[in-house]
Amino acid sequence: MFDAEIAAKLLNRWTLKPPAAQHDTYLDLLREGNLNFTHQLGNVTSGGVAAESLFDLESLVFADGSRALRLRTSGATPEWTQWAAFEPPVSNTASAPFSDTSADTAYTLEAPER
Repeated sequence: MFDAEIAAKLLNRWTLKPPAAQHDTYLDLLREGNLNFTHQLGNVTSGGVAAESLFDLESLVFADGSRALRLRTSGATPEWTQWAAFEPPVSNTASAPFSDTSADTAYTLEAPER
């Protein structure tokens, strides 16, 4: 089981029923469990960085290479999606299903690391 799978389960449970006040934030819960991760916040726009955001994203990248991700669009209820876990990327790019040259529309992702 990858770190992101553990984190996604914990964070989705946190969303439904936050634990007692011993944890300041959901990220503290993961830190207490000794999960090493990088927290990223960003948004996706169509076009340049100044364009209106299509959606916001929050990402946690773990030491094992796995990632937990959730999205938010303006006006949506609930505000954020549930956390989803992704396995570490496979190093064999020859069988990758997507190609950078096949995109008809350019999207910009801005995700400064914190």
